[in-house]
This record gives sequence, structure tokens and C-alpha cells, in this order.
Amino acid sequence: MSIKEIAGEQGQENNFLLESLEMSEKKSSPAPGKISYEPQTMLSFEEVKKLDEKYILDTYSRMPVCFAYGSGEFLYDEKGTEYIDFLSGIAVTALGHAHADLVETLLHQADLIWHSSNLFYNQQQALLARALIEISFPGKVFFANSGAEANEAAIKFIRSYGLEKNKSKIIALKNGFHGRTFGAMSVTGQKKIHDGFGPLLENITFIEPNDIKSLEAALSDDTAGLIMEPVLGEGGIIPLTREFLQKSRELCYKHKALLVFDEIQTGMGRTGNYFAWQEFNIAPDVMTLAKGLGGGFPIGAMVVAEKYKDVFHSGMHGSTFGGNHLAAAIGYEVIRLIEYHKILENVRTMGSHLMEKLWTLKDKYPDKVVEVRGKGLLVGLVLKEGIQARPLVQKALEKHLVIGRAAENVLRFAPPLILREKTMDKAFTKIEELVKEI
Repeated sequence: MSIKEIAGEQGQENNFLLESLEMSEKKSSPAPGKISYEPQTMLSFEEVKKLDEKYILDTYSRMPVCFAYGSGEFLYDEKGTEYIDFLSGIAVTALGHAHADLVETLLHQADLIWHSSNLFYNQQQALLARALIEISFPGKVFFANSGAEANEAAIKFIRSYGLEKNKSKIIALKNGFHGRTFGAMSVTGQKKIHDGFGPLLENITFIEPNDIKSLEAALSDDTAGLIMEPVLGEGGIIPLTREFLQKSRELCYKHKALLVFDEIQTGMGRTGNYFAWQEFNIAPDVMTLAKGLGGGFPIGAMVVAEKYKDVFHSGMHGSTFGGNHLAAAIGYEVIRLIEYHKILENVRTMGSHLMEKLWTLKDKYPDKVVEVRGKGLLVGLVLKEGIQARPLVQKALEKHLVIGRAAENVLRFAPPLILREKTMDKAFTKIEELVKEI
């Protein structure tokens, strides 16, 4: 039976097969160097919105734009309107959009092999694991597909480690965020994330960020692990202090608890070092990664220190897709490009300039701006209590600037790590307009 006949039997409502056939008949491989964007094949924004509302589960409150393609620090909608990308897909597209070397790597690897499963050895995975260890600390790597999965692995790792010592308590931070899966949600210190799902994992204690007294009171011999973001992202772009991190390291050693750093948003150069902990040289026992590691391609990882490499053994954890050839090849190329183009230096320079510019807004608009906080190119503009950030995010979009929010009153800026000064200046002009209009 032909595709047209199958589609005909399913009725007019189910016309995907017919559309697929028509697209296949029209589509041909693009000539070398030809841009993939073809306006005549694009649906209008209203058409996309209508399909989204009809067929996609309503779990997101979307902004009114549909991006068709990107280039470097910029995004473009289906009409070709240019937007400055100051969010990077929530700190994901670290090297910007359509980076030529990443595209070439993807196409080359896709032409070889995408997936074979973790039942077999994998050259791309082995090379990426070696690279991650070389830029972090001696140990071993487990690959997953996302940050939440990497954190699920870390939670299981903590529990497995603690089981041998007859302890299961996990300490996490209030306002911390570690993902939406059940385990990751359980160690996320935000009530709005917990609501609607019933009882979560037991024996989780939450403490205030940067509160050393609370840390000392909570962390004891019955603690299996402490998990935290070196810079709280969703919780409001709150950097943990050197003193708090040092005390965490000291107490975890003392009580034989695992120190776990969630570097999913901060890792891979976002703060000006490969990992946020490197600024203070306070290494964790376990580290989780995702977001920028794939430059936009889904991949996650858990890195464990050599001392704890035997906590997991064969069969205790796994992932069908984790570390597949395609994702691992791209992850390796991301690290190569960060090294080759000295991206970390750019992050430190541009991050410093951005912070300086944003602080001027506090001086000019003290009734609206409270403070600026963050590290590198993960920066939060804290607004006066009562000023909601979300409406401002939408207003920024109207000015063709893509930004985000963290907490109720914090504007989040996480531009690509390749950010240029002239692009930053353009973005800042729009940010100042935004604040001025509050």
C-alpha cells in the first residue's frame, strides 16, 4: 500500500503522511555551501502555535516567537527578524549557533555511526572521557543524555556509597535546582517544583545557601552526601562563597560524606573556568555536567574521583543513549574549540565588562535595581522586590533581545561564550531601555 493510500484511509485529519510525501518529493540535498533556511518551506508563527497548542502537552508557558535558524550570537525567526541571543538556550549553546566546526563534526560523525549502545566499546566516548578527566580531576566518567539524568546518577551514587556505611541522608540547598526527574526533583529546594507529585525521596535536608552555621548543624556522620550548584541558577544566580565551599569540603572529609557539585549550568567555561570550583581550587568528589558540554546537542555526564571509582560496578547503572557516538564526538569538539580559541579568556573578559555595565544600572536606577551577581557569563540583574522578571523577559523579546529569568525578580543573562564586545554593547543598550521603562 502506498503512503498516499495509507493517508487516505486514515482520513483528512491525519494528513502527516501526505505532508511527509509532499516534502520528500520537493526536498533535495542542498548544494554545498547553500544555506538550509528556505522561507518558502517555513510555517508561519500562527500555524506553528496552532499545532503546538493542539498536539504538545501544556508544560511550558512559551514566549511568542518561533526561531527558524541561528548564527553565532544571533537568532532569527521565520520572517528573518534578528534577535540577540543573551540566553543560549538556558546556557546550552555555549559556542553560539551553527558553529561551522561543530556542524562539520556532526555531519562527519553522522556519516559514520550514530549509536551502537553501551554494550560495545566506543572511540568517541573514550576520547571525550579522557578529555573531561584531563580538564577536571583524576577519576572516571559516566555518560547520560541530560543534566537531570546526570544528577539521577549522582543521587544513586550517593545512596550506594552511603549504603555501605549505613547512612542515607542527603543535604541540598534551599532554592537549588537539580532537574525535573523524581530523584533530581527531590533534592531541588523549591516548593513549586515539588507541588503536585506526592511524597518525594526521604531523608533529604535543605539548608540556606552560604549559611555556614546551618551547614555545620546539618552535616554529620549520618550524611551520605552534599549536593549543590556552585552558582545557584534557577534559584536567582547566587554564587556560593569561598568560605562556604571550603567549609563544605572540610566537613565532607571529616564526616566521610560525598561532596557533589552540580556544574550543569556553570560547567564547560560558563564562569570563566572550565568548572566553577576551579576558581577556588575546591574539587568535589562527584561532578555532574550537561548543557554546554554538547554545545546544543543533548549529552550529560557524571565525573567521579578516582578514590570512589568502585562505588558503582557493572550492572548498577546504565543508559541506552548515554554517550552515543554522535553526542560524544560533538562534546569532544566543544572542548577542542574552547582550548583552540581560548574561549575561557573571552568569558573572563566579556563577563567582567558585562558586570561593570550592569552595575551602572544600579547607580542610575536605584529604585529598580538592587544588585548584580554571578560569575563569568552567567549573570543576574536583581530587581527591587515586587518587580516581576517574567513580563520584562517578554518586553525584551519585543526589543529583539532574548534573555531569561531566575527566581521571581532576577533577570538572567547567559550569552554564548563567544560573545563579542560590540554585540554585548547592543544588548546592554536594550537592557537599559528595559530597566528605564519599568
